[in-house]
Amino acid sequence: MSTTIMVPLDGSPAAECAIPWALALAKRMNGAVRLVGVHAPPAVMFDGESMVGNIIPDISIRQKEVDYFAAVQARVHEPDVPVIADLLDGSVISSLADYAGKLGPRWAVMATHGRGAMARFLLGETATEFVRRSPCPVLLIHEGEPKPGSDVSNVLIPLDGSELAEQMLGPAAQFARAFGAPITLLIAQADCQLADPVGYLNQQADRLRADGLTVETRVVTEGHAAEAIVATATARAGTVIALATHGRGGLSKLVWGSITEAVVHRTTAPVLVFKPGQK
Repeated sequence: MSTTIMVPLDGSPAAECAIPWALALAKRMNGAVRLVGVHAPPAVMFDGESMVGNIIPDISIRQKEVDYFAAVQARVHEPDVPVIADLLDGSVISSLADYAGKLGPRWAVMATHGRGAMARFLLGETATEFVRRSPCPVLLIHEGEPKPGSDVSNVLIPLDGSELAEQMLGPAAQFARAFGAPITLLIAQADCQLADPVGYLNQQADRLRADGLTVETRVVTEGHAAEAIVATATARAGTVIALATHGRGGLSKLVWGSITEAVVHRTTAPVLVFKPGQK
């Protein structure tokens, strides 16, 4: 796997909030950033047998998209971090997934939504489909989230005692190490069937501490998982939440189903999503 950080863009300023995070990761890992978009041909509207509206030639639209990516590439600067821009053609999700499969990026970083002409792949079910099909961990960034750096103060990893959730430990530890951030392991007791959650968390924490990471544990006795995760992240500025996914659906299928979907939608913190089985 390369140390390239992939950033899907849709032509909107909102989507560009992912770029500083990608640059920060690439700098810390001696990697490169790859800005990627997918050309979206103009929609054609019909009224009976007649075409409605002014149709801009597709070649003109594509050229504007090419110019946009060239402009973004030109103004994105980070010492010792190469930045490359690519514009793909084809179905948005398939094109991005195939591209990621061939590129083998270490991470993908993307905004949770966008409003540009190509914004369809950053909205609703299309975004969750990309998360499901991505061959690498995906860091979801909310518009307006502060730029990364020393502000990354904690990586929060919710666990539930399952092997699936534990598979988040590897990529989350790698992310925490890149930013020099401590890790918090959390269990919401109301949604946990473990007889000894404290002992379980200490066992998982020791595994991470053996790799030189700073780890603290927390068992929340009040409230359910989504509430505990969001509240914990909100209480500590600079927190990044790390969650594993089954890989069988969109964000609504992440580990605890609707619980994790609620976390993604309620929190303003960045969320690192990982699909077990990735390399």
